[in-house]
Amino acid sequence: EGCGMAAVETARGVLMHRVDLEDGRVSRYRIVAPTEWNFHPQGAFVRGLAGTPASDTGEAHRAAALLAHALDPCVACEIRVRHA
Repeated sequence: EGCGMAAVETARGVLMHRVDLEDGRVSRYRIVAPTEWNFHPQGAFVRGLAGTPASDTGEAHRAAALLAHALDPCVACEIRVRHA
C-alpha cells in the first residue's frame, strides 16, 4: 500500500503523475497535464485574456487564438467569441 507522485516542468507547463497501490497492485493512476492547468477557469488562458477589450469581436478572437496557440493545448481547439 502507498502512493507516489511526480511533477516535472515541461515546455508546456507542469505535468503530474500519481499512482496509488493496494495489495502490490496499481489501484489508481492519474495524470494532470499542462493543458488542464493552463485552460482551467483560473488558469493562464483566462488570466491572460482578463481585461482584453471585447468591443471588437475580431480583435478579441485574435487575442484568444494567439494566447491559446502560445499555451499549446496539444489538442484541437476552436475559439468562439460570444457577446453576453
